[in-house]
Amino acid sequence: MAKLKSETLDSMSISQQTDTPKQDLLAASAQNGRDDIPSFTVAAGQELTPLSREYLGRETLELAKLTPIFGWRLWVTIACLCAGLFLSSLETTIIATALVSISSSLGGYDKSNWVATSYLITYTGFLIIFARISDMFGRKGTLCGSIIIFTAFSLACGLAQTMTQLIIFRAFQGIGGAGVYSLAMGVMAEITPLRYLGISSGLMGAIFALSSLLGPILGGVITSHTTWRWIFYLNVPLGVSILALVLWIFPVNSGVLSRKRQAVSYIDYPGMVLSLAGSVMLTFGLEEGGLAYSWNSPPVVVAFVVAGVAFVAFGVWEWYISEKRNSNRKLKTLPLFPVHLATRRVSGFALLTALIAGFPFMMTIIFLPQRFQLQNGLSPIDAGIRMLALLILSATGAGLGGIIATRRNISWYILAGSLALQLVGLGLMSTLPTAAGEVRAAQYGYQVVLGLGFGLTLSSLAIVLRMEVDAADSGVAFSAITQVRVLGGLIGIAVGQAVLTRRLLADLGAVLPPEKIAALLRSTTAIADFTPEEAADTAQVYGEAFNLQNRVMLGFGAAGLLACLGAWKRHPVEFADLEEKRRRAAGGETAADQTNRAHDGGVVGGRSSSD
Repeated sequence: MAKLKSETLDSMSISQQTDTPKQDLLAASAQNGRDDIPSFTVAAGQELTPLSREYLGRETLELAKLTPIFGWRLWVTIACLCAGLFLSSLETTIIATALVSISSSLGGYDKSNWVATSYLITYTGFLIIFARISDMFGRKGTLCGSIIIFTAFSLACGLAQTMTQLIIFRAFQGIGGAGVYSLAMGVMAEITPLRYLGISSGLMGAIFALSSLLGPILGGVITSHTTWRWIFYLNVPLGVSILALVLWIFPVNSGVLSRKRQAVSYIDYPGMVLSLAGSVMLTFGLEEGGLAYSWNSPPVVVAFVVAGVAFVAFGVWEWYISEKRNSNRKLKTLPLFPVHLATRRVSGFALLTALIAGFPFMMTIIFLPQRFQLQNGLSPIDAGIRMLALLILSATGAGLGGIIATRRNISWYILAGSLALQLVGLGLMSTLPTAAGEVRAAQYGYQVVLGLGFGLTLSSLAIVLRMEVDAADSGVAFSAITQVRVLGGLIGIAVGQAVLTRRLLADLGAVLPPEKIAALLRSTTAIADFTPEEAADTAQVYGEAFNLQNRVMLGFGAAGLLACLGAWKRHPVEFADLEEKRRRAAGGETAADQTNRAHDGGVVGGRSSSD
């Protein structure tokens, strides 16, 4: 392996397998606009492999990197990653319709909400952490470890005998799920040739939309026809199959540390603690506020204060070590989150847009089926079926957004249009009839508009961000955009629940006696004991509250559209430009590359994802 001596560089990609690496390094540096070329020597018989190097002190940390692959290996690998992406994302919502069955089996109904919350807490907290760990210890090993954790604790969840056991096992399942999701998103961006990046981004968005919306439906179907334990048991054979495929087909890392023990000294431990603390406390406050505790109760207030302090401290710390690294060659700590992702205009506003766009997306997923049940009197399964229009168009929109942007990078315009569609859809949903009774056909048309907006947003945001970040940061960037979107979704759910509760308390007093209001707020099954007139009046109050939720989300949708304007770029980078830049940096396509492609072969050597 080449030995490098240089002034400190932030990051640099080197893509070449050649006997004359110096000339190619000069060419690669020229492409990056650098004139500070390091001197180096290459040992006899060794090659300079594709990698991303972080110059930290006198030693060089070689970050794990994957090169694009082609042919059947590419599509089998993508299918494997999509399956893992689907399973980990599905677990965020599939439990929603099974909580009643779980609490009936294990007891502890007052703790049942923590079955969902414990997964979300660790899932959101570890997304960025796994992305950075894989940079230092390799994609394949980190992904395999994540799959093993997810699968093992899925089995443990299915075997749980008490509610406390299930909650603990779900927390560990969330750690594995975060790793699977984070690695799937980042790896897919690395191995996909740039001309297919739009398609892969659309596919990832479609998988996320499908899993999020299918979760409550599948949970209801499974618990209606068998035991709730199969929600977790089904993950085991699927997880084992995915693990076997990863071990067989997954490309070998290049640039993985040969001395992995030294990588421990580069880990940003304070950043991990602060990021995890902020995510955990914010998720706790949003999930428990207005339910187990009032919004002004000490536990919720303390959770929000600690989350705020942790996130501010995290930002300050990441900025400090980034600046310190530039001036102190002896500092080894590698920042958990590259600060420039937030400080650069396009990527910063893209992350802000993702945060705000999560509000209406998750609120709709959670509260639309409740509307079908509480206002229209449908069963959980029927409520899920009535959401198929939203589900199908969300997945279709995500795929279309990626395909449309493949030939020409118009991803920002797709993003702006999708956010405008969301505004129209939310406005239409806020005009739905509030009386109890059958669902009007027009509502399915409203779902089409809203679902198309959701789907197009998912894929276009991913492309906008990917085209603006360095290849070395793509894994962390995708994890960051997922984490802020999930946190935005949790905020949206909390806002929706607060609007619903406040409206119910204000309006139910005119139609129900106090004891029935108290019973209803404890459990919606109390409606079965109401008189027909009381049930109809209660359904109408719910309908008005759900319409108010959508009007509130209109405000957040408008804020998302405004944030999107900050990510506009007059001359966006085109896929062809990045492909050509990659080809030139690699010194052109080799005969081996052509042979691999002609035979639908494997990994194409000597290609860098650096842009």
